[in-house]
Formats: sequence, C-alpha cells, structure tokens
Amino acid sequence: MRRIRMIAAMSLFVLAVTSPGLAAPANKPRTVTFEPGQQFCPSRVLVVGKVVVQPGRCYALFVLRDNRGTFLVFASPEAKIPPGQLVRLTTPAGAKLRGHIFYLVPIVPTVAIVPVGTITSITVRSEDEGPRLSLTIIGTPSPNLTVIFTVRS
Repeated sequence: MRRIRMIAAMSLFVLAVTSPGLAAPANKPRTVTFEPGQQFCPSRVLVVGKVVVQPGRCYALFVLRDNRGTFLVFASPEAKIPPGQLVRLTTPAGAKLRGHIFYLVPIVPTVAIVPVGTITSITVRSEDEGPRLSLTIIGTPSPNLTVIFTVRS
C-alpha cells in the first residue's frame, strides 16, 4: 500500500511539472498594438531620462521631428492626424497640434522617420514587462525603434 502511494505521488509530481496547464505560468510580457489614432492609457507612471509620463489620462502617440531632433510625442487624444499623413509644424494645423502636446521623448532613429518640421501618427507595440514598459514604433523606415520606460507605482 505504501508503495502504491509513493508511485501515485511521484506520478502526480511528474504530471504537474510536465503539464503546461498545471505548471507555474511563465512571466510573458503583455503585448498590445496601438494603431494610429488609438489611445494609449498608461496605468502607472512611466519614466525615461528626464521625462515622466503621468497615468490617469490617455494619449495619442506621434513622431515629431524638428531642428532639435526626433521625438516620440504623447499628446491629447483630441489631436488627430489621419494615418500616413504628415502635418507641417509651420502650418495652422501644426500650430494647433503643438498646443495638444504633453510630453516629448527624444528618440534616435537610424534613418529619418519623418522630414524636419513635421509630425505624423504612428503604430506602436507596447510590451508591459512589470518593472519596465517598452514602446516599439512599427511600420517606419527605422525598424524596431524602441523606447524603454521604467515603471513606477
């Protein structure tokens, strides 16, 4: 009888370790893709360099390039740019968009994503890995351009 219990316990242990449903879940990052115009709503404070993106509101994401460099832009959701369209910053529409910008995160692309003096909407893949969150700009000439944020509670 003791031997049967031992075999049963060992079988249960092997089953628990090898069965994907019973084993401990892997810590996979939560991945979400945000299309142009879709709102990005962080639930925690995001920090990269000197930029601190506050939670509790939603943002539209853009890429802006001016004479200072190229930036990932967190703007008011009311700021709208049709997918694929460039808006010149020197036009009335550009001036209106500038009034909706909350945060500029410097990025260093390997190639020009947009011409100098313009802003455009982008597709972004978000990967939440707990203590960090990465935003990867996709669909641009600079593949896999990623900004990694430290997450604070």
